Formats: sequence, C-alpha cells, structure tokens
Amino acid sequence: MKHELFEHYQMQVNELSMLGGYQSFWIRNKVYFLVPVGKFQEEELVEMKKLSDFMMEQGDLSIASFVPNVQGYYVSEIQNTNYCLLRAMRQADRQAVSEGKELALFHRRGRLYPDEITELSRIGEWRALWEKRLDQLEKFWQGRLANHPVTSFEKLFIDSFPYYLGLAENAIQYVVDTELDDEPQLADAATICQQRFTPQTWQRTKRLKVPVEWVYDHASRDLAEWIRHTYEESGNEAEEIIMQFLQDYESEGPLSAFGWRLLFARLLFPLRYFETVEGYYLSRNEEQKSIYQDHLEKIISEAKQTEQFLGGFYKMIRLPIEKLGIREIDWLSI
Repeated sequence: MKHELFEHYQMQVNELSMLGGYQSFWIRNKVYFLVPVGKFQEEELVEMKKLSDFMMEQGDLSIASFVPNVQGYYVSEIQNTNYCLLRAMRQADRQAVSEGKELALFHRRGRLYPDEITELSRIGEWRALWEKRLDQLEKFWQGRLANHPVTSFEKLFIDSFPYYLGLAENAIQYVVDTELDDEPQLADAATICQQRFTPQTWQRTKRLKVPVEWVYDHASRDLAEWIRHTYEESGNEAEEIIMQFLQDYESEGPLSAFGWRLLFARLLFPLRYFETVEGYYLSRNEEQKSIYQDHLEKIISEAKQTEQFLGGFYKMIRLPIEKLGIREIDWLSI
C-alpha cells in the first residue's frame, strides 16, 4: 500500500495507522486518510468535494479535503479498491466547545451553501424513503409468514413485525401531518448532516469531519440520530445528557416547531428494528447472525420502555407543545 501511495500521490509514507476506521498517515502537521469509495457514484463524490471545499472556505479547519493524485483525479485504485485520499489539519486534542454547539455551528455554515445539491439530498424525502423500506419489509414478512418460520429469529420477526409496522406508519403519518400543518422557517433550510450522527462520529476521527459521511438534509436528522443512540446506550440515565446537548445546540441554533416535529418523527421511526432484520437476512456469517438475533431480542424486550421514552419525550425536554401547536401521539402517552 505504501508503494502504491507513492505511485499515485508521490508521498513517502513511513507508517500507516487507523483513524476512525480509516487507514491514515501523518506528514508534518497534516493527517491523510484513505477512504474506500466503491459504494458511491461519481456524482455523489463531486458533491461531497464541493461541500467540503465550501465548508473550508467558511473557515472550518476541522473539515477534511480531497487530495488529487498525480493524474489530477480524486479516485485512485489501490490494492483493487477505489479510494479517495483526504487531508486535514491536526486538531487540538481538547474540544473547544460542546458537541451540541459545534453541531449547531456546523449546520449554520452548511445552510449557507449556495448551489443545488441533488445526489446527496434527502430533504423532504423521508416519507418516500420510509414507505419504500416499509413496503419491502412487509412483502418479505408476508413471504416468511407463508413459509412458516423455522428459526427462533424468524419467529421473533414474524411475531414482532406488526407492532413495528404500526410504529413506522405512525412516523410516516407524523411527517405528513407536519408538512401539512406547519410552515418551514429559515432554520429548516437544508444543511450538511452526517449519514448517521452519534456521540462517537467526531470523537473517533479526533474531531475531523469526513465529507464521505455526509448527506444534505434537515438539521433534525443529526439531532434525532444522536438522541436515539444516546438513549439506546444509556436508557433512562440519558435524560440529562440529552437535555444538555439540546440546550447547547439551541444556544446557537434554535429549532422551529416544524424542526421539532421532524425530529420526533425520526425518533419514532423504528430504524434499529429495520436495520437488525435487514442485516440478519443479508448476512452470510453465522456469528454475525447470532449478533443480530441478540439485537432483535434486546429491541423487543425494551419496546415498552422505548414507548414510554417517546411518549414522554416532549415533556422530558420541557418543550411548550401547546404554545407551538405540536400534537402528541395519544397512544404513546397511555
């Protein structure tokens, strides 16, 4: 790999190490890391580069930029895999601001992007994407039901799916109602988000922000995924952590009623359930399948607790829903 890096980039690499799951190396005060990009279309990578360049122009020094190879291209084939090489400045080890504030500032800059984004855009598409995913899993469930489940995982899936179907339909309807009832504000303009934002996303890359992990969406995407992950990791102890995170975020970028409703809809959609079932059936590895089964058992065993968390979410974060005209889902509060 060192030899091929020299061939493609004329860089003498002494040592490769891992940074947030990426192979990386240092040259003076800059870190370089190789990102496999085989799953992306060329048009997606072009948009990622444009967003990365823009964010650097806005003065965000934590953004990783794309490095061209000796032929002037941004994709190189190394060891039969297509990679992009990204470069970033070394960041101070100590976090200058809280993660909530840093995310709000990141979103604020991202909203200023002046050109159209098409390939990476997910804004306004949640409903269609969720409906498609739900339809696919429902058809698959019907097929498994007709074949009579054999394994313990299949029995769990067959029994639990109607409940999660209902939850997903509630989330889709909540998005529909939000778009009908509420007017988006300036704060609801599309911005740069992470594909899946968790408390580890920026920590694992030492606060560097990696453009291949980005999509263009509503800011509530990042907030909801961070909250979902934090709740799943910490359960009822997550309340104070979530409150602090949202307060920090809102000190720099307050959400509108429209934004709060989208955030709640995303929390309501049973993403982990879908990922676990899909992951199990796509996996060819028995050990991996066993892990997915453990995940599914955990999700189902904690369903009532999760329901209570969702039912009490607006109250927990002390959101004045009557003043904002936000509707709760009645059955969650029972």
